[in-house]
Amino acid sequence: MSIITVEKLEHTYMEGTPFAAKVLHGVDLTVEEGEVLGIIGPAQSGKSTLIQYFNGLFIPKQGRVVVDGIDTAAKGADMKALRQKVGLVFQYPEQQLFRETVGQDVSFGPECLKLPKDEVRERVHKALRQVGLDPEVFYNRYVFALSGGQKRRVAIAGVLALGPKVMVFDDPTAGLDPRGRQEILETIVALHEEHRLTVIFVSNSLEDVFRLVDRVVVLDRGRVAAVGEPREVLSDVAMLDRVGLGRMQTVEVLETLRERGWDVDLRNLGVEDAAREIARAYARRAGKEAAARGTL
Repeated sequence: MSIITVEKLEHTYMEGTPFAAKVLHGVDLTVEEGEVLGIIGPAQSGKSTLIQYFNGLFIPKQGRVVVDGIDTAAKGADMKALRQKVGLVFQYPEQQLFRETVGQDVSFGPECLKLPKDEVRERVHKALRQVGLDPEVFYNRYVFALSGGQKRRVAIAGVLALGPKVMVFDDPTAGLDPRGRQEILETIVALHEEHRLTVIFVSNSLEDVFRLVDRVVVLDRGRVAAVGEPREVLSDVAMLDRVGLGRMQTVEVLETLRERGWDVDLRNLGVEDAAREIARAYARRAGKEAAARGTL
């Protein structure tokens, strides 16, 4: 069942001026409830513009966006309800932290909903647990005393405290060290697997996309260039080269071996899968060479 449907969506910045720039061209897209959808594409492909339609930051002028039954362009559409359904986490969300303590900052969204104090506190504790931070430890901790990864998780908790059904992450690991990066990826996996949230994951890392998502959408200059399972899409080297996305490191290795005559399947994208594929290919080559020597 689709929780987000996008039909023939177009977007033009500075429309009606000499500087008008069209960045989305008739985009069709669905997000299935409960899935992890990856969105990838080179710079200026329209990724960040597209996701701002999911929680009503942009309203369609051409095309249609329906989110959990709400037609975002319809007269009288409940935008407050929409923005509670879809949580949007931009790059470097920790830069938006502005209150003194963790509890105060995560409380901001629920307080704006005019919820009772007990419910606000309950939501804050739940959101902190969802991002792997013990509320007993972190609730009263000063924000400036946190690590970069912890600040980012607090920022995510602030969005989760609104109780969304869908979480949209725009390049969530940007600028983090390896440990912080791993923590954020594990948080996203837990939000999907343990808390059953629908996740939209926008990233420049093909490795992270392959690891996390159920389906991947490739955007190229405001158009959908490919949609499908990660193994199929991310092994399509011709399409990736045409779009300008580069390739996964495992694909680079397998493609190099194929160019040198090795019989390898490029769809073995995971590191362990690629290692097994190389071992199988080596065994086949060794067997053929041994057979050839035996006939001499």
